[in-house]
Amino acid sequence: MTNWPRRALPTAVCLLALTGCTVPVAGFTGVTVSPEGEPLGVLLVCHDRIDAAVLHPDVPAGKDTEDAKEPEYTDAWTAEEAVTGYTTWPLTAPAGGGGLTPDAPPHALKPGQLYRVYGTTRDNSWSTDSHPFTLADLKKLRPDQVAYTSGDEVRTTTVADFRAHACEE
Repeated sequence: MTNWPRRALPTAVCLLALTGCTVPVAGFTGVTVSPEGEPLGVLLVCHDRIDAAVLHPDVPAGKDTEDAKEPEYTDAWTAEEAVTGYTTWPLTAPAGGGGLTPDAPPHALKPGQLYRVYGTTRDNSWSTDSHPFTLADLKKLRPDQVAYTSGDEVRTTTVADFRAHACEE
């Protein structure tokens, strides 16, 4: 019996330390397309704020992670004013939009490459769920649809439904 507290305390400390390693989620990130078929990032902030968005190439799940390395680049956009609701912005336009300005001209999206997009804050107080996608995923979307990730599930719905109901999840 006396060994139990000595074993439980280090376990509890480790679990508490691990819970502090992630940034709390304040909303969702997704993708859609413009009427012209241009790829757009989507942010829906359910509470608090998001100051920036990030996109980078990713390694597909199940691929040999021994060869995985840091993304070869990261595209980033800074919000002119903190995002506190819904916005979209072009993922490939050098001028930005939707209140987000690219820190540098974004890279072209390549066929077959998996990408990950998410929202963040300068002080790491909040983020949005990240969303993985490919160009093929974007080609399946209509301009009135958004694809996003909730938990481990990728969902596709109308923009109106996303805006009205995603934060209820």
